[in-house]
Amino acid sequence: MNTTQILCFLKAAEYLNFTESAAAMFISQPAFSYNISSLEEEWGIELFVRSNKRKDTQLTPGGAAMYDGIKKLREQYEDLLEKARSIQHGRSGVLRIGFIGAERIDERTLSLLDMFQEKYPGVELLLRRGSHRELVQWLYDKTLDLAFLLRLDIENKDLLDYIPMYSIESVLILNAGHPLAKKEGLSLADFRDEIFLNVSARESPVINEMLKRECEKAGFVPKVMDAPDINAQLLYLELGKGVAVGSINNTAIYNPRMAMVRLRDLHPLEVVLAWNRRSDNPCISHFRSVYELIE
Repeated sequence: MNTTQILCFLKAAEYLNFTESAAAMFISQPAFSYNISSLEEEWGIELFVRSNKRKDTQLTPGGAAMYDGIKKLREQYEDLLEKARSIQHGRSGVLRIGFIGAERIDERTLSLLDMFQEKYPGVELLLRRGSHRELVQWLYDKTLDLAFLLRLDIENKDLLDYIPMYSIESVLILNAGHPLAKKEGLSLADFRDEIFLNVSARESPVINEMLKRECEKAGFVPKVMDAPDINAQLLYLELGKGVAVGSINNTAIYNPRMAMVRLRDLHPLEVVLAWNRRSDNPCISHFRSVYELIE
């Protein structure tokens, strides 16, 4: 059994005339009849009631059952083929995107997600939060296709690539009742006696070192309490265990018991969209192209 034989059978069942069916298939009538006979022999089923009268070819009951079944299989095959082509070209499928756990998704990113979903409604977006370390690991092991990360966490990582997204303001987060919570024009040095809640070196060696370096630039060595990850840092903040440098999107800021202070010696951080260069998910390039459109 081959594709040509199946197509001959379907055409013969449609036309109920071998001569017309052969012409529609652009093959000779003897070759057409041979294909039908070969199928009947292989299947052990008489497919047509043949007559010397040209218009009198009819499907046998067995032939009719095969015709109905093969038509359904063909429709399923074509649907499956279209689905596979759609996935291959990134018009459908799944795109798994990660976000830093303690950060809210800001309006720019939400607009990007909305625009992508509008342009590619067949792609299912699966969103997941994780720590800095987890997001990087999930890109490596392809648990995620894309991740919104800080550039300092991702640059110089083997196999990982990224495009810059936007800069985000850094602020000092502290208890709303702190005596300096409502003052302006402050610097890191004004908080030299505070305990700084920092993410551990295991979680993000770059962020861990950066806090110490910036405090040293301000003229003091900070008292540091390392949190295992950014989510633990958030909990310690809300419990009043100290102060922390974080982004203006940190969810702790939206807790009425917490406040933020802008410090003149804090610098904005760059958010990037990162992916694994070995990923074969075609939806990744489509997501990046949508971002380029809104830029």
